[in-house]
Amino acid sequence: MSNATSPETEIASLGEETPPGQTMIELKDLTKRFPGQETPAVDRLNLEIPKGEIVVFVGPSGCGKTTSLKMINRIIEPSSGNIIMDGQDVTSIDPNQLRRRIGYVIQQIGLFPHIRVGDNVATVPNLLGWDRERTTARVDELLDVVGLPPDQYRERFPKELSGGQRQRVGVARALAADPPVLLMDEPFGAIDPITRTRLQNEFLRLQSELQKTICFVTHDIDEAIKMGDRIAILREGSRVAQFATPEEILTNPANEFVEDFVGTGATLKRLKLTRVREVEPTEALVGTVDEDRAELRRRFDESEWTAMLLLDEQRRPLQWLRGTDLRSSRPLTEVGLRARATVEEQATLSDALEEMLLGAAGVAIVVDRRGAYQGLLDVDDIITAIQTMRDATAEFYRAAKLVDPEAEAGA
Repeated sequence: MSNATSPETEIASLGEETPPGQTMIELKDLTKRFPGQETPAVDRLNLEIPKGEIVVFVGPSGCGKTTSLKMINRIIEPSSGNIIMDGQDVTSIDPNQLRRRIGYVIQQIGLFPHIRVGDNVATVPNLLGWDRERTTARVDELLDVVGLPPDQYRERFPKELSGGQRQRVGVARALAADPPVLLMDEPFGAIDPITRTRLQNEFLRLQSELQKTICFVTHDIDEAIKMGDRIAILREGSRVAQFATPEEILTNPANEFVEDFVGTGATLKRLKLTRVREVEPTEALVGTVDEDRAELRRRFDESEWTAMLLLDEQRRPLQWLRGTDLRSSRPLTEVGLRARATVEEQATLSDALEEMLLGAAGVAIVVDRRGAYQGLLDVDDIITAIQTMRDATAEFYRAAKLVDPEAEAGA
């Protein structure tokens, strides 16, 4: 009997031995030359991607970021160079076996239109030969994780879903075989802005639990700042202009190319670095639909608040009620202003500010993943956060004996 291992056996343990924070993927002189082109699309790309982090590839159109991503799972074969995963060179492994161990999410989603949602999610487990019971349990688990109750969505066809729902199915399918590595090529680019923000926040919540190693391609620097633990800003040929944390790129761009690509408004961009959960929320005056109306009125009259937030039985925000609303004879759910401006705890302060500007009450209501009320954020909280960031930036430049570009611009 041969002692040789199959390609699938070679890659089955990817990610199991590498401690968090250590290099999970290393690209060494990775190069791609397409026939008929004088210059390489990717020219000797060198990058180390830590385990458990989201690394975002961002750069101008045509810089080779998608080509670089596709070479990692060898949808595009490298012309030269090496791809090291968990210490193993996978450049010569059977690419089909490799791809079954790497999740892949694309902008066009790519669901099979002729099969149901559950079968779409089960694609890779079926290829790996999982038994039906294990596959069904995994499909239901993941549909629930991405916010699509399996009893409602498992038997639907993709055409019966919204764009945001189809993208959630795409993420579930990519995670089905529990791959250690996930590749995402502009996954939220074809979705409307509101749904895009919600999906970004939901994905960040999932990542906080799953801790996958993720390579994420986008053309949007704001999305890169929000999503990335580290950002690789690429020039033509996928040459790395800067590879650093979002904070470092915003406060200390490596060169003029990076400065121009990031653009102006660094302070506001840094609101994407702070999560709602990092700010202590204000406690609002709240009441619930099952409370006595006279008791709600009494508490409102004794408070200094100009409105009360009405919650349902699960403590989800419903309405903003004024004194006249509480004294009305109409049902409480039919009066007042609908409580629209809600943000989850993993959302950014930039998301919260946008909700404040769009909402009628001038505040953002913080909720947990089930939509239950947690507190309020107002504009003063955002201003305080901005000032804290400015102070930290000024201190950084003082310590480094550099000129703070924002302070210089203000002067």
